[in-house]
Amino acid sequence: MKAALSLALLALLALGLPPLSAQEEVERVKIELKSGEVVEGVLKDVSEAGVTLVGNDGVPLFLKWAYTRGDKHFELRKRATNYKSLSSIVKLADFCHDFALDRKEAEALTAALQLAPGDEDLRKRLEALPKFNDLKTPDRPGPDIVKPEPKSEPKPEPKPEPEPKPEPASGQKPTLKIECTDPDAVASLAKEMENLGYKISAGKDYDVLVRLELNLTLVKNPRWMGAELYAIYDGTCEFQAFEKAARTPFESKSVEVKNVRSNKDKAEAKRMTIDELAVKMRGELDKALKKRG
Repeated sequence: MKAALSLALLALLALGLPPLSAQEEVERVKIELKSGEVVEGVLKDVSEAGVTLVGNDGVPLFLKWAYTRGDKHFELRKRATNYKSLSSIVKLADFCHDFALDRKEAEALTAALQLAPGDEDLRKRLEALPKFNDLKTPDRPGPDIVKPEPKSEPKPEPKPEPEPKPEPASGQKPTLKIECTDPDAVASLAKEMENLGYKISAGKDYDVLVRLELNLTLVKNPRWMGAELYAIYDGTCEFQAFEKAARTPFESKSVEVKNVRSNKDKAEAKRMTIDELAVKMRGELDKALKKRG
């Protein structure tokens, strides 16, 4: 008798428990990538930067919108938008612009103008899109009424300060020749020095020879499905400045940059690192050349 009652009680409890799938409601989505591949998983999070899925192995995977077919996933991207925040709405409009969603971009800009009706940049951006007659933008705010200030007696004009005496003209800047095994480093530093008024020579008609020793370290360069997600470089560059035909430099300096990141690929990160090093070298080399006389 007791065994029968126990079985009946267990049966009633089993009927009252929902199945496991009902307890854990999850949303599975498929994300189409620009490469043509499709990534499927459980939706974990949606943000303005991208979407996070959890695969069958339980490992979260973050996908940037830039790597996806964003035109296929507008409704998913829209979930990350705070329509009480102007910047959040404008970021949604930027997303639509990147994926040629003219109608959706116009809707987002119209919503942004509801929060900032006096923003002329938003109005110009909306006017550049195709016209959608059903979208109504708010009127421009009227001019603020400013009360006239009470008249005051004019203050006496200050006496003009004497003009500073011109400094004596310095000597002509030397012509530079830049050597490095990396042509990008030569081009970048040459551009920076030309901006300071120096002439650059690739032949024998130079006054100062600048030799560069460039060292770049690729710190991170993760990939997903064959595509680079981002790249980070560290870099150092030493320059030596020689008088023409001299064997020993009259100046030697080293500069360094760290954690230069590109969200595109390692080629762009390398160019960015070289450009930052060139900017740092420019100041040091200019000081050395001025000290040279």
